[in-house]
Amino acid sequence: MRRFAVLMSAAVTMVAGCVVTSVCPYYTSKELIHEPAIQGRWINCKNPAETWTFDQPTNFACRLTLAEETKATVLETHAFKLNGQVFLDLFSREQDYHVIPAHYLLRVDQTAPSLKLSELDDAWLTALLTNNPAAIRHHVVQNSGNPAANRIILTASTAELQEFVLRHLKNSEAWKHAFELRPEKPPVETAQTKGLL
Repeated sequence: MRRFAVLMSAAVTMVAGCVVTSVCPYYTSKELIHEPAIQGRWINCKNPAETWTFDQPTNFACRLTLAEETKATVLETHAFKLNGQVFLDLFSREQDYHVIPAHYLLRVDQTAPSLKLSELDDAWLTALLTNNPAAIRHHVVQNSGNPAANRIILTASTAELQEFVLRHLKNSEAWKHAFELRPEKPPVETAQTKGLL
């Protein structure tokens, strides 16, 4: 999903975006799982120039390289499970001293034959917190030149984040942004590529 990849990269440089970010991770060590079904190279179904490559995990941490035609973003990914639902917590590895590292959440809706993922909808979250600021702890980064570009940063603890996510897990409005990745097909072997000719 081009929108997600671009905004993930933008968030790293503190450019206002539309991706829900959190200061704390969405998981603790007890929820971590190995999810071999996501490993490998995937291609965005709507944007074939965008690839997602999940490397073999080490101690539950998996390196994700989000690549487009002109740039690549490297993220650390942890698969975890809450009440039977698998999620991915994405954390940028491209950090510097001036940037507060952010966590991003994806819900894993399907792993085969394609990988289907959903992200929390920022417009839904903004409306929820406008009507009920106490719904979850957060901070609003103001954009004085363009209030519509104000950015919400979740500041809740991991336990509070998990409770919030589970409370809205079945809310279709909260997870409107779904996208699909297809596995990259290996090159077809021919007699010539096998060296038989």
